[in-house]
Amino acid sequence: MIESNDRIKRISSKYSNNSHNNVHEALTFSSEYDHNNGNEIQSVSISQIVIRSDFANEPSEKQSKIILERFNEGIKDRAFTDSPVLGRALPRLDVSYYALAHRNQISELFDPRGQRFGTVYSADPTAVIEYRGQISKTCRYFGEFGKHVLNVPSGHFAKAMTKNRPIIYGEGPHVIIDPTFEFDETTGFVNQQSPFINHSTINILRVPSGKIAKVWIGTQPLILESRREPYVFTDAQFKLVENEDHKQIGYDKYFINSSSTFMEHGSIKRIIPHTGEVAITYNNGNLTIIPTPKDGKPVIIDSPTHNFEGFIQTSLQTCLFPSKETKQQAIKDNKSATNDEINLKIFQTRDSLRVGVVLVVAFRIVDPQLALTKLGKEGIINHIENVSFADMGKAIQLSTLQEIMYFHDTKPSTNFDDSVQTIQDRVKSHLARDLLEYGIELARLQIETIKVLDIEIAKKLAGQSVTSAEYTTKQATLVKEYDIKTTEARLKAETDNIALEQKGKSIIAEAQAKLQSAQKQAEALLVTAEAQKKVQEMQGELYTKYPILAEIELAKIKSDSLKNATLYITPQDAGNFMNSPLVYFDRILGNQNQVKK
Repeated sequence: MIESNDRIKRISSKYSNNSHNNVHEALTFSSEYDHNNGNEIQSVSISQIVIRSDFANEPSEKQSKIILERFNEGIKDRAFTDSPVLGRALPRLDVSYYALAHRNQISELFDPRGQRFGTVYSADPTAVIEYRGQISKTCRYFGEFGKHVLNVPSGHFAKAMTKNRPIIYGEGPHVIIDPTFEFDETTGFVNQQSPFINHSTINILRVPSGKIAKVWIGTQPLILESRREPYVFTDAQFKLVENEDHKQIGYDKYFINSSSTFMEHGSIKRIIPHTGEVAITYNNGNLTIIPTPKDGKPVIIDSPTHNFEGFIQTSLQTCLFPSKETKQQAIKDNKSATNDEINLKIFQTRDSLRVGVVLVVAFRIVDPQLALTKLGKEGIINHIENVSFADMGKAIQLSTLQEIMYFHDTKPSTNFDDSVQTIQDRVKSHLARDLLEYGIELARLQIETIKVLDIEIAKKLAGQSVTSAEYTTKQATLVKEYDIKTTEARLKAETDNIALEQKGKSIIAEAQAKLQSAQKQAEALLVTAEAQKKVQEMQGELYTKYPILAEIELAKIKSDSLKNATLYITPQDAGNFMNSPLVYFDRILGNQNQVKK
């Protein structure tokens, strides 16, 4: 493919003629940029500006063939011949080189592929054939007489000029047939990841994540947020604003952190109020409060008459009065003022004693619109200080020194009752009511420091403080000793209770063991008796079924009873005994039983 100037001309003229319309369109939708991903700003894509190589992904052999075909297209009279005998022989070249020559300033590229070659011999005196030398096939740029080969490395762009117009080539080989083509190899190649690429009227801007860029297109400002695709502007009036702090360590040259709470660029204001604060703006002189955006996106204002004043805290604030400004004013009014007169606010009590106090006031702004309308941004703290001292001064004048010294309550009462007579209620109730009329809520009031300025009274109070401290120390010591004794007694009682409990458990365990042993013995006797009963029942059943066994058992019993007995047999019983000894024994036993009876 021969990439002529026709395509370049079409692209350049198209976007050059419409550049002002593109700028107007971008500015019209700049305030809606965050909601539309910047589509309104981007009018030219990178693919429309960068010329891609149509054979960058081809194999090297095919690339070489395409380069030769396109470079030598339209040549009728050749300058090279692969038969050096017919021409001027040239030295053999390595396969990684081209040979370059021209015939009457028509350049020709030849690939000898390591073979012998030469330039053509011509008898025509008007034919000028000149060998220009060898060219590496990986050379990034070479060419002459309107024919050029550009090999853009991977990850780079090539910036060139044609007809005094800028053009950018993508990575890969390009064959350009253009007598007006200009390219500087030393500065022409740029990394595609460069944050900002400027080439005459072409501007490619890549805004990194977490950054934003400020640019001008003519007299119109733009604030560009980070996105994946680069911004491309084809306008001679494009200008990227450099970061003023880029010379300091840690600051980028072109970009600003997107987390910045406020950024102004021309008529555009980019505001990010944090939680616990609101932004103060004036739209044509009218106060406009901007709270923290709920969608998490910055607030964009594009109006030259809508001014940003600053931020004001709506979260809890704690101030120490007299403030630094009041102290400086006291020094300015009275250069001979003492430290107490500078650092304390002095009042006189009901009993004519001078005391100096330092107040701590905690508050929050609940209605910024009301507070700023009535007091202004700089007047809020000054008003709180003045009314705090005014109410405190009035309360101290109506109180004795002793009442002031016992000022302990610090939170305002919810019931504004004028009949309350304590100093703390008088001060806090009046102060809370006064501040609420200006959109300010009182959260806490406390006397941080109180000092009696009369030296003699201060000494007496100091002595009383020492005595009170001694009494307090003694009381604390007695309380501590009482606690120790009480603890020891409690520990001893608990120890004794534990010992008694363990002894009782031991006795109970022993008794339970004895009871269980007796139960087991009784169970054993019952089992034995039951077994004997069953044996007797079985014997009775056996004797009933077999009578002879009963007789044998009876004989055993009788023989056992006669083991130690002496028998006397009379002659008249001898015959009976001999005939039946058992009957005889039965008769004897029967007579014995009768005698016993």
